[in-house]
Amino acid sequence: MLKQRKIDLDNLQMAKVKMEKTHAKDSCAIVDVIWFYPSIKRCGLNKEQANLYVCKQESTGDTLYVFAECGPDKALPFFKGVYIMKGDMKYKDLKEVIVSIPEDFIIPKNAKYIFSDLLWAED
Repeated sequence: MLKQRKIDLDNLQMAKVKMEKTHAKDSCAIVDVIWFYPSIKRCGLNKEQANLYVCKQESTGDTLYVFAECGPDKALPFFKGVYIMKGDMKYKDLKEVIVSIPEDFIIPKNAKYIFSDLLWAED
């Protein structure tokens, strides 16, 4: 069962994502989504509310915790070969973010995180 929890960003580190390919005019990193925790509350007014994607970057093997904008159109089509576009990465001056995760889910101290939308390549 998912629960609304605040994640203290001071215990994590903002990731420096290695960009590896050029897609149109933008560099990108390719990740595989290990797990997806959609927000159980409507997003809209609360800017601290996010979907959480636990990803592994293909080129480095690093685990990234991606906090993404949530909404009904932010579904997860598939797990492999997902793009993080350099232009979609956002800097947010937040101390905490609210996600919907299992009660026993723990993000390790000093884990790498980013705020970004994800892009699923179309075949």
